[in-house]
Amino acid sequence: MLPDCLSAEGERRCRRLLEGATARLRARPAAAAVLVPLCSVRGVPALLYTLRSSRLAGRHKGDVSFPGGKCDPADQDVVHTALRETREELGLAVPEERVWGILQPVHDRGKAPVVPVLASVGPLDPQNLRPNREEPHQVRPALSLPGETGFWRTDTLPDVTLRRGLNPAHSESRALSRHAG
Repeated sequence: MLPDCLSAEGERRCRRLLEGATARLRARPAAAAVLVPLCSVRGVPALLYTLRSSRLAGRHKGDVSFPGGKCDPADQDVVHTALRETREELGLAVPEERVWGILQPVHDRGKAPVVPVLASVGPLDPQNLRPNREEPHQVRPALSLPGETGFWRTDTLPDVTLRRGLNPAHSESRALSRHAG
């Protein structure tokens, strides 16, 4: 059974709450869009992030972020930008009907608007993600799990992590890998 936040009722409630913002913001010009991917990993609700390589030049090296990037002129709107970037970065194709809505824009360090697009990607096996090694950002997938204070690189996420990761008594599960290296 899915956790309440990922249930059909949770989705309906969320879509209703975001309906107005989605209608207002979908076609509004923005510098960039990101996908806020809700998922479950072995039955545990999680958020999927990207971990930028620490070997990159520039201001985003080593950053943990949602998948996304700059809007291209060919993108129909911010939803298409977020979905395209997620597919390019993580090899994860999210159908548009999985989008729950659009959140209020945030601003990056340069004050450019970035539009978060909320979507459920459903149950996820981190081992099936195929990050695009040709991407200039050289990203790796990372997960945030309930009860954790950091991020897990999905290539370092052992089975025991999800069983023990929710229990702070297991100190070895709290040694989070933060570097894309």
